[in-house]
Amino acid sequence: MNNLTIAATRPLNIIVLVASVIAGSTVAIWLLPLGLLAYAAAVALAARDPGLAAVAAPRPAPLPKLTSPTFRAVVGEIDRSQREVEKSAVAAPAPLANALRPVVDQSRELVTEAHDLASKGQIIEQYLATANARQIQDQINGIDIQIANTRDSYTLQQLQETRAALADRQRNATDLETYIGRINAQLANIDASLDNVLAETVRLRTADAVAASSMSGQVADRLRDIKADMDAFQRVLDSAMTGI
Repeated sequence: MNNLTIAATRPLNIIVLVASVIAGSTVAIWLLPLGLLAYAAAVALAARDPGLAAVAAPRPAPLPKLTSPTFRAVVGEIDRSQREVEKSAVAAPAPLANALRPVVDQSRELVTEAHDLASKGQIIEQYLATANARQIQDQINGIDIQIANTRDSYTLQQLQETRAALADRQRNATDLETYIGRINAQLANIDASLDNVLAETVRLRTADAVAASSMSGQVADRLRDIKADMDAFQRVLDSAMTGI
């Protein structure tokens, strides 16, 4: 839906239109064209508002709820950075605000990805809190002693299978600890990138329209590349989390 359509259907402007029709048909016919002119002027002025489309846009799906203090803190910073980017873009003159719209859209997508990533990090964090690495190693050590002292082939097989399962669990926990570090690094990269984008939007507001349009496209491309990297990482992460 474009700005003109949104402006034409705003409640206040619709009231002006209806009032014009009623006044023209019941009071004086000359009030109808006067009212229609007022309606057209109100629509034209509203359509020039660069923030109109953002206000009228459908609300995004609810973001995952974060309870982890660690992930809430970093995602809170990302949310703040994105809001500043959007505020800077909306405050720009109309032609530049339109040129910056792809940057705003990409920054919103990054925030959604960040929340999803943090949600998965929170799941891993909760799992690792219950997976006591020392306890698993003690269990493995105990089974190794039993294996060394067992002669019955059936019992030996069961002990070896148990040991293999514990070793797999131990390796998975180690891998997940690595992924926690990668998730935190990815989220820090998003936050830093959005801070850079904010600086870029402020700088673009001093450029001419042609240069600003070209540079904003480059900024949007960089954000798109970050999102592509995140998508690839999320696929790897989903595979690693299958056993949780």
